[in-house]
Amino acid sequence: MLPDTIPTVTVTAHYLTPDGLPLTGNVTFQAPTLLTHPDSDLILGGPIVAQLDAEGRIKAVLPATDAPGMNPVKWQYTVIEQLSGLSVNRTYNIVLPASQPTVDLADIAPVNPEAPEYVAVPGPPGPAGAPGPAGPAGAPGLVQSVNGKNTADITLAAADVQAVPAASVGVASGVAALDETGKVPAAQLPPGAVAPVSSVNGKKGAVVLTAMDVNALDQAAGDLRYVKPTDVPVQSVNDRTGKVVLDATAVGAVPEGTAVLLSGPQTIDNAKIFTSPPFSTAAPTNPHHLTRKEYVDSVSVPGTWSPGDLGFKAWTFDPAASSGNRSQYCAAGSVYLIGIRLSTSTTINHVVFYCTGYTSGTLSAATYAGLYDATGARVGVTNSLKDVVKGGSTVACPLTKAYEAQPGNYWVALLINGPSEPGNGPGFALAAADGSKPAGAARMGDAFVRYGRLPATGQGSLPASFAPKTIVTDTNATWAAVA
Repeated sequence: MLPDTIPTVTVTAHYLTPDGLPLTGNVTFQAPTLLTHPDSDLILGGPIVAQLDAEGRIKAVLPATDAPGMNPVKWQYTVIEQLSGLSVNRTYNIVLPASQPTVDLADIAPVNPEAPEYVAVPGPPGPAGAPGPAGPAGAPGLVQSVNGKNTADITLAAADVQAVPAASVGVASGVAALDETGKVPAAQLPPGAVAPVSSVNGKKGAVVLTAMDVNALDQAAGDLRYVKPTDVPVQSVNDRTGKVVLDATAVGAVPEGTAVLLSGPQTIDNAKIFTSPPFSTAAPTNPHHLTRKEYVDSVSVPGTWSPGDLGFKAWTFDPAASSGNRSQYCAAGSVYLIGIRLSTSTTINHVVFYCTGYTSGTLSAATYAGLYDATGARVGVTNSLKDVVKGGSTVACPLTKAYEAQPGNYWVALLINGPSEPGNGPGFALAAADGSKPAGAARMGDAFVRYGRLPATGQGSLPASFAPKTIVTDTNATWAAVA
């Protein structure tokens, strides 16, 4: 779209055959060169092609040939008519001054466009002709007049529609307004228009009403019919009024026969089932005291050593029962599993082994220990044990994160890598046993595997989990503990 600073001329034309049918084709308007408009910072160029529509008409909006400041100053459009079905098409020049905003080619096209130096110029409108005959009456218009007024811009006043001017509402010599109840506000009534009360319950003057005047009881009559509050010292019981019946709940008590007394003798019949069993954190001091299972487990075999006596939470067996001449050497890349049982909930920070001997420096960084639950899920793992294992000592292997263990069966896992010969690696404490098939693997077929290993070899790390049914039973009872 051209800017408003460049004047334009709308050119139209209508092409028909002699029998009234629309012609087809196009009309091209060609400027002689590029047109420069410095004031608009614009350069125009190229032809403008107007296609004949279905009625044989064209319409083109063209820059005027005399636009101020345009370069060149004097120039003409070349009009090229290319119409289908005609043996000769016309080419002629026209000028389009801005003073003539609309031009039809039929008014300026030359009769003989081949005449030399002919330039079609639209002329000014001629004088008005004589009035023609009156045409037929047209259809009725929309609005002919409003309240007798038929000017172009009609303004009606209140009087024109028989209304009261808004300025006359609620003022002197005007009209009164109605409030939301449909009544005239008292402020718009003249003085004296609102009469004062003339009587109350038929009485006039300075009226004083009694209870009888309003069909009510006086104080004396009321006292005869109702009980005075001062005659009833108790007004409510536990915020209850009326015929109050209290039960244990109403007084914040436990119904009789349903509570255990904190003091005094009491007989309790039959067995009692606790949804939350009672417990005590203190050890018993009297033969008749209730006690904890943990305490019972710890003293169930008096005179023997327990894991807690040596700083452990649990162990596979008393290490004093280990073999004096045999040790467990682990095949490189195999994951060994050592069963351990927890009777109480406990926090585990270490898995522990006892190394009977070790040719130092043979372990690789891919040596780890860990902890698995009875489902085969890994719940704890150590960092590399390459520099942790020492010969002839207890090897406490710290887990990377403490594990809150619940009662149940667990496996301590051990993965050794590095020694080319198993006998060069660390030897771990083993239960005393005779023969090549000691009874460490004794169990029923579907019971927890106390000692075993995973079937995969060449492992460089402990797996995140395994299926317990894949464990290969091992007869060697390796000693391990948790702490």
